[in-house]
Amino acid sequence: MSRISRRTFLAGVVAGAAAAIYSLIEAHRIIVTRLRLGLGAKTAFLVDTHIHGMGSVEKQVLEILREERPRIILHGGDVIDELTGSLDQVKLYLSSMEADEKYAVLGNHDYWCGRTRKLMQILEECGFKVLRDEVVESEIGRILGVDWRDDRRYASGVRRADIILAHDPNVALYAHDAGIILAGHTHGGVMFGPSTILTNSAYTRGLYDLGDTLLYVSRGLGSIIPLRPTSPLELVILD
Repeated sequence: MSRISRRTFLAGVVAGAAAAIYSLIEAHRIIVTRLRLGLGAKTAFLVDTHIHGMGSVEKQVLEILREERPRIILHGGDVIDELTGSLDQVKLYLSSMEADEKYAVLGNHDYWCGRTRKLMQILEECGFKVLRDEVVESEIGRILGVDWRDDRRYASGVRRADIILAHDPNVALYAHDAGIILAGHTHGGVMFGPSTILTNSAYTRGLYDLGDTLLYVSRGLGSIIPLRPTSPLELVILD
């Protein structure tokens, strides 16, 4: 068995520490992505907030929303997770988001955390309409909210709408002539070099032109554990 030299070992420790520090920085750095899609009303898309309290990220998000003043807010799910503590902080955060219309879908962790019913109640109290395979008429057209499925098969939940709001980007595999799909879940994956991405989904980050459908997969605004190598936080503004 070959032995690792002291210099190689120390280099590995330094590299690992640098990667961890970089990952922590990315977990607190928010990039605002702007998409010109001709919606007719400024819309903010948030996803994967994984709210654990009113920390620095949450305060940054609220400041961005105050500056942008969107007329519509869309939340793509994973509002909370298994490590979320008091839901009072969740309610404080969500109630501070101001818009004329607010819609949300639920993500996998919203179900897996075991507090789905209470979360839905809080969302409704904070002005969000929770969409579970439902279509609503909004200022920006018909919005379909697709509910999370653990088997990640959505044939029964997808139908025509101007905007499809979903947690899972794999919804795009079942949507045709679907207008615009907004999703998250992947946290942007992990990039190795310019093109290799470690991902858990068919689509991972950014804008995809699927012919008759546009899909945007946001990197999201949080995670269970604040480690996000190669994937800074993202808040999407559409108009």
